[in-house]
Amino acid sequence: MNNKKFSNFVKVIQTILMTTYHTWRNILNIRLIIFLAVAIIIVVMFTYTNQFGFNLSTDHSKWAEFGSFFGGILGPILAFSSLLYLAIQMQQQTKEYREARIKSEIKQIEDSISLYLAMLQPKLFENDPALGSPISELILKMSNDDNQKYIKSELCKIGMSARAETLVMWSHIAGNLSFIKSINEIKYLNQINLIAVTIGYDICSALDDVVKFVSGLLNFEKHFSSK
Repeated sequence: MNNKKFSNFVKVIQTILMTTYHTWRNILNIRLIIFLAVAIIIVVMFTYTNQFGFNLSTDHSKWAEFGSFFGGILGPILAFSSLLYLAIQMQQQTKEYREARIKSEIKQIEDSISLYLAMLQPKLFENDPALGSPISELILKMSNDDNQKYIKSELCKIGMSARAETLVMWSHIAGNLSFIKSINEIKYLNQINLIAVTIGYDICSALDDVVKFVSGLLNFEKHFSSK
């Protein structure tokens, strides 16, 4: 359990570092373009003044030559720099739009998890008259039943028939967790911690085991490993 917590902590730190890196990389790209454009202007002006001097002429032809020189050299360079700047800005705006859309989707999924969790919690811990105990105890026994003797018992079948909706709710929660995990590791770990605190890590792990066994889904992803 301690190793899992440490692994989750490392994943959070890695995600934060990567986000910070990409943000600073975009800022540095824009600053680099501005710096190069200014540097080129300075170099061109220095070269011109070093070669021809910096005397203000009263001859129109000299001014025309001066304008042609700077326009011919700096024009394409500044135009290219502007295109690069616009490309980076468009890329940044596209990224921000995509992040906003993903953030909205994650918020909807988080709300869905909260709703299912609010409905699931009382069903797990309220006393079941047919079982004489909360269904959470039945789920824990099923999870610890390596030989599947208890799973095949009549009491277990009655309990699962009466409270099948608990497994359905958990399968929805697990599916939503898989979606968040594929998009945002930090949000995923936050939801894992929230669910574990709400109903207990042992129950979460047991629900994973039971749903995977009962449903028979090979692609069912377990989010709470056994201790």
